[in-house]
Amino acid sequence: MPLSFVLICDLLEQAHKQCKSGNKNLNQRVSNWFTQHRRHVDDPGTDASALLSTLLPDKRTDRVYAIQADTLSNIIGRALRLGASRVKELRRYKEAGRGEDLADCVARVLKETPNPMFVGKDALTVEEIDLALNSLAASCRFSSPAVRASQSHSSSRDEILGDLYLRVQAREAKWLTRLILKDFQPVMLDPGHVYQCYDPLLPQILRVQDDFSAALSLLQKLRREPSFRSGMENRGDVLMKHLTPVLGVKVGRPFWLKGRSIRHCMKLGHGRMSCEKKMDGEYCQIHIDLSKGFRCIQIFSKSGKDSTSDRAALHGAIRDSLNIGKPKCKLTRGCILEGELVVYSDKA
Repeated sequence: MPLSFVLICDLLEQAHKQCKSGNKNLNQRVSNWFTQHRRHVDDPGTDASALLSTLLPDKRTDRVYAIQADTLSNIIGRALRLGASRVKELRRYKEAGRGEDLADCVARVLKETPNPMFVGKDALTVEEIDLALNSLAASCRFSSPAVRASQSHSSSRDEILGDLYLRVQAREAKWLTRLILKDFQPVMLDPGHVYQCYDPLLPQILRVQDDFSAALSLLQKLRREPSFRSGMENRGDVLMKHLTPVLGVKVGRPFWLKGRSIRHCMKLGHGRMSCEKKMDGEYCQIHIDLSKGFRCIQIFSKSGKDSTSDRAALHGAIRDSLNIGKPKCKLTRGCILEGELVVYSDKA
């Protein structure tokens, strides 16, 4: 069955209290949460992509909501039909020195005048929130093409978010607000540890297919393999037979260390290493898929966002350098390239 958002809030609230006490190492708390709710997490009705997107909202660089705190406070005020005095209370996060954010103010307002309680099958789920946020992002031109193409209806932002805020209590409204704003601070969950807790093989898959939907789809496919289910010791071997880069899915970036000199580089590591001169540019990953014809170029930025349209001026140079569409082109299906976008002038 779908996963209740209340369970996510349990983890985030406990983590927030721990961070406030000065201990920001949340790995054990995350491990305990996954152990406690393993049955819910592994339930076929739970959307794993929605779960990971909720725990790690900043990883969804493909979703852009174009909503800041001021805009969201106005939407919340209209959704909850707040009067002038309560709207003023909602906006107290703007007052200097209070040490509060919008989420704290939303929680305080709903503690004073709570919504009707929704429990059991009527409780707000992670899947419902994820679907709403995807719809919200689909209407924003800065979201990825895939997200924008997923829009099935044209509900307004007020309708999409208003429905969510009318179904939550104070604590859930607080974390829903931070989820929309993609800011859980001071809570910062370690993505690698979250992936490990969900499935020990997920971190390896995401290094090659850095997309929740693609990685989880592969993991589900592997789980149906008899050889994969036979024992933990064989799972890695089975994975390696299926794990390959996919055109259109960003490959995870390796972790880089910056060295000030070759001597400094040697001190940073050991064994066999590769060093390269760092150009003062912007990282990009370029996917060429010749099966898509003229639209064969896809560019991912450092954050993982699809920046193909933003980098339209580069398409010509990429085509020329790879001889795309010409007899001399050495590609048969496509390729994945990594590099730095460097601005230069060939004029004296």
